[in-house]
Amino acid sequence: MTAHHIVAMLPPAWGHTISYIQAAIQILKADPSVVITTVQHNLIVARTETELAGCLYDKARLRIVGVGEKGLVFGPTLFQVALEQLCAGWLETIAKLVLGSEAWPKPRAIHFDFLCGGFVVEPTKEIVGPNCKTLVWWSSALVSMPAHFTNQDFAAIAKEIYSDDSRRKNRSLEEIEQEVVEASNGTDKLSGIVIQYPGGPDMYDHERHAYAAGPLGIGALLVTAQKLGKVADGFIAVTSSCLEPVGIPYCRDLLKKRNQELFTIGMQAHELCWTNSSTPVAPSDERVRSFLDSAVSQYGKKSILYISFGSLFFPVATPHLLEALVNTLLDLEQPFPFVFALGSEMASLPPELIARINASGRGLACDFWVEQRAILQHGAVGWFLTHGGFNSMTEALTQGIPLIIWPVGGEQPVNAAFFSTGPNPVAIELFQIRAGAQLGSSLHSDAKITGTVEDASEEFKAIFSAARCARGEGLKANVAKLSIALREARAGEAAEELARLAKF
Repeated sequence: MTAHHIVAMLPPAWGHTISYIQAAIQILKADPSVVITTVQHNLIVARTETELAGCLYDKARLRIVGVGEKGLVFGPTLFQVALEQLCAGWLETIAKLVLGSEAWPKPRAIHFDFLCGGFVVEPTKEIVGPNCKTLVWWSSALVSMPAHFTNQDFAAIAKEIYSDDSRRKNRSLEEIEQEVVEASNGTDKLSGIVIQYPGGPDMYDHERHAYAAGPLGIGALLVTAQKLGKVADGFIAVTSSCLEPVGIPYCRDLLKKRNQELFTIGMQAHELCWTNSSTPVAPSDERVRSFLDSAVSQYGKKSILYISFGSLFFPVATPHLLEALVNTLLDLEQPFPFVFALGSEMASLPPELIARINASGRGLACDFWVEQRAILQHGAVGWFLTHGGFNSMTEALTQGIPLIIWPVGGEQPVNAAFFSTGPNPVAIELFQIRAGAQLGSSLHSDAKITGTVEDASEEFKAIFSAARCARGEGLKANVAKLSIALREARAGEAAEELARLAKF
């Protein structure tokens, strides 16, 4: 039997990578003829290997090719430099892989992450030929996919503005592209226009992008992502009908009109996230483990708030609001114990605040990498304050843990709105933590959003109180039902879609 070789290009972004790795394992189990090569930047290869070491799969059928410098130093241009090195390494690698071998024949399908594939899709197609299928790896909910790929042509809009002297206003094409992407309304300016999201709440254009992470310059990424989306044979999305009963048929019909496939393979997380083990894996760090165990004794089960903004993002533009969050937690009359993970390169709190947290008995600040899955599986954890990254939310929702969402960048504002609204919400969205153009009105909040420390502190207090009252109990009931539905989807609908994807 000739092997079916799939090659994936994954960006130096852990949330995108970890979900694909778990999907790849499921694909291998679904079809014994498949072999998979992932091409990744060396910045995340070691972490990927650690993830795989705790998984059961056929190691002879999944291999990692690392490219780029291993010792890149963190800085404002790290992601850009790593992306450039990944693209260069990808083209060198695919030129070798296309030669094939008996065990690893010429690739028949390529899975491009949307963050990086657009930069290399055209030369890749020239190398692999017309018979090799290409798919976009969309590691989030479908609710925000049309706004990224189909609602507007960012490049065409930017070029039209750039070609008009009166509209260009001494801006470079790249600057205009950035503003077009941020507006996401067909122009280069926010105007308060309402943007519709399939299955999610309508939002003003100024609500679409968060500004808390500072200037990330995502314009070029999304312009190239659209280039990829136009020429790909389809999309892979980590969602199921129980999560998006409206969004999936909407997007499937939309893509069908473009002669593109849609594979909805379900939320993807480590196998341990899906088991109901009575003996979950405990955090290996003694400080974390001791704090969690003590909290159960002192405050009871499900008493702790876990705080993390992921491995890439952090609200660096609003440090005063982070301090307000911590101060609110430390000063609550009824303690709400918390673990604050500061493991990303961007994450930081003032040393004196970290010392105050760790001396309080109410909190633990972890300025080191923590095992998020192990923390979320611990019986002490009852809430997760997150940036709204899809991998983090997946790991929480599989455990039946409700969310408090502080959007920082990317599609996170849309995720926050989607998961906190509708008939069965599983999250509370924070509003007074907004910055920049997001200040002002919201279509799904009655609050006048000021972003001041005073209003943010009041919102924190109100939400922490609500989490312990009827609203919190309702969210816990909703997320418990969703957790069950996600497991049923994994065994049914998602498994069928993975089997179909394995043969594509």
